[in-house]
Amino acid sequence: MIIVKKINNNVAMARDDRGNELVVFGKGIGFHETPYYLEDESTLQAVFSNINNGILSMVRTVPSEVIDAALQIIDMAKAELDCELNPNVVLTLADHLQFAVERLKDGCVIENPLSDTVEFVYPVEHGLGLRALAILKKETGFSMPRTEACSIAMHLVNYERADGRVDDMDEVMRTLSSIDEVTNIVEREFGITVDRASYNYARFTTHLRYLIKRLKADRASSDSNADLFARISHDFPDVSACADAIASYLEDRFGRACSEEERLYLMMYINRFLASR
Repeated sequence: MIIVKKINNNVAMARDDRGNELVVFGKGIGFHETPYYLEDESTLQAVFSNINNGILSMVRTVPSEVIDAALQIIDMAKAELDCELNPNVVLTLADHLQFAVERLKDGCVIENPLSDTVEFVYPVEHGLGLRALAILKKETGFSMPRTEACSIAMHLVNYERADGRVDDMDEVMRTLSSIDEVTNIVEREFGITVDRASYNYARFTTHLRYLIKRLKADRASSDSNADLFARISHDFPDVSACADAIASYLEDRFGRACSEEERLYLMMYINRFLASR
């Protein structure tokens, strides 16, 4: 690969062996005098072949230190997440970080109402988001508010797909808001406050994520525990009513009814919350 033109210290225009124009990301890729031949392509962190004016405009306007912070954050995420990150995350994260820095300069801090939910549903990604704030401060000098860790975490979740596909951010947020509302239903039905830092809640939110994923994909679980479902429904009518309220909400939200098996698991988790009061 030939590095044709420096855009900044970490981004350059390149050309592959077939003559295709590329935009490449890599720490220090623009330090050398161009043009030059890049022998070790494993040093590249992202390569974009279908370049357009939008990509070029973004990489030319985002400061080098912000791009460097994005590259460090993605390197950190790749080392800790058990999956491949879609290469586009470098672009979107750098663009987002620059926008966040500009907002902070203008004194504008946007709170995310789902920050707490993100922290408990995606603890690994949220932890990476918190460490990313330290990287951003080191590279840019700006101390971002803690809520920004939530936004960075959601960028990682959005591009964290083993098959390389990317979920729509609106769908990710839809799942999070649904988990938040299901938790609210439990709290309203029993007049309790669910301990969102508990192990039970972590397991509950993981279960809900996969339940919602099945609902969106229209894949029902089997009703293999009909007798157990009937017995628990009879013995714990208030818990059964709460599970029905959750199932009704999810059906309105995603257009598919929960099976008895799925409602049984909801009742089991609700019972754990009540037992831990």
